[in-house]
Amino acid sequence: YPDHGDQQETCSETGVLAPAVGIIGSIQATETIKVLLNIGEPLVGRVLVMDALTMELRELKLKKDPKCPVCGQGQSK
Repeated sequence: YPDHGDQQETCSETGVLAPAVGIIGSIQATETIKVLLNIGEPLVGRVLVMDALTMELRELKLKKDPKCPVCGQGQSK
């Protein structure tokens, strides 16, 4: 990721919508339970994006980068 220097805003500067933290934490806990108990369909290969102001959720598919050392063809073992 490129370094944006002092242009990058931090949570302490712009604030955090507190209820969004709880919602995201609950979603993460649910995903963990689904993986550990092998139930439901976890978000493998997908990312869930939430707009807390409009309460809209979007699901995006992730593409593997063949050059990625973690998920690509030359992945570490």
